[in-house]
Amino acid sequence: MNPSLRRLSALLSLTLLLASVARAQRPQLEPAAGEKPWPKVGFVEVVNNTMISTLGYTYGESGDIITDMRGAGDGSGRIFLAERLGKVLILKDGKLLPDPFLDISPQTINQSERGLLSIEFPPNYKSKGHFYVYRTEPGTGDVLIERYKVDPKNPNHALADSAEIILRVEHRWQPNHDGGMLHFGPKDGMLYFGLGDGGSGYDPRLNAQNMGVLLGKMLRIDVEGKPDEGKAYHVPADNPFVKTPGAAPEIWAFGLRNPWRWSFDSANGDMYIGNVGQDLWEQIYYAPGNDKGGENYGWSLVEGSHALINHPQNTDQKPGPNPKITYPVAEFSHNIPPLFTSITGGYVYRGKEFPDWQGIYFFSDWGNGHGTEFGQIWAMRRNAEGVWETHQVDGNVSPLRKCHSFGIDDDGNLYVMSFADGKVFKLIELPDKK
Repeated sequence: MNPSLRRLSALLSLTLLLASVARAQRPQLEPAAGEKPWPKVGFVEVVNNTMISTLGYTYGESGDIITDMRGAGDGSGRIFLAERLGKVLILKDGKLLPDPFLDISPQTINQSERGLLSIEFPPNYKSKGHFYVYRTEPGTGDVLIERYKVDPKNPNHALADSAEIILRVEHRWQPNHDGGMLHFGPKDGMLYFGLGDGGSGYDPRLNAQNMGVLLGKMLRIDVEGKPDEGKAYHVPADNPFVKTPGAAPEIWAFGLRNPWRWSFDSANGDMYIGNVGQDLWEQIYYAPGNDKGGENYGWSLVEGSHALINHPQNTDQKPGPNPKITYPVAEFSHNIPPLFTSITGGYVYRGKEFPDWQGIYFFSDWGNGHGTEFGQIWAMRRNAEGVWETHQVDGNVSPLRKCHSFGIDDDGNLYVMSFADGKVFKLIELPDKK
């Protein structure tokens, strides 16, 4: 057979196979009989009528936004808000403290995916006095994982000159697909973070399947124990590719395009990854809390559970050491309703205020389809048969003008952030209309 025809035949076969997988995994949009109704989500603006940004920049592409919100787990009730341009603010009892917790501004922004992207506090933070940030380096664009110390005389003030680079990942070719989220594993205390494939489109450097680079991966390192010689961290001995020749030992999973926002379920350690798609599909990946890592999520061999047919040169690449692809538990088309643009992963709700939300994963989208900017709130759960269901839960009244991130406090309350106007909202349950 002509090599071109052989290649086309193989590609068509792969497309049909992946299409069948996609049909099998397509999420249901309505609850199964006998299950609880979906939440009815409303929004309460945080710091109402107050400009949250302390820098006074305009919001959006060239301005400042809140990229991450976290509680510190220290019993103080404080919520820490990371600004893209380099400050971390403290929200206490509904009010912003006048001075920032951390100020490493200004972070140079030449593309919306760069800047200070995440903040995370280690287990037992109150007794440790340090925390971690995920940011891009002005000038180079390299991804930096850094540790900062807190002023021992003032718990509301971090020492900007105490920065210690834990890990640097070179990211100098394109300004997008930087990843951007830090989380400590609720079971193992290891630090996990997801990195994008290096940017541009269709993974031109084929990084995501290349085990010799950290781009396009989920990483796992120990930053609280004794570091390895020559490093500022320890590589856990049970990482899945520690003994794989040519593989970076920090890799936990691979084959990701841009895991911009991802999280753990605090109750059981389940991992949910919102992976930003290319031209056609947005994806949510799931790994159970007892997972041992090693997943290949397929990029750029496939886009979600679909063949990557527009750029066949990528099908020539060899898959990483695990050729079995883990497909998304939910995926959303750019062209088939409900239209998605760019997925924004969120959190599983484990708060006490809304009992009916327990175990539900909330997520959003950059905008409700192409050409609009209002990001909807969606929910996902598994029914009694183990089938994943998804549903839009905001009643089409979402005030989010491009939803870019979620936040969580120590009580498990969930927050969402609006990119175009810089606003932050708490998610609440709307009462049933009588």
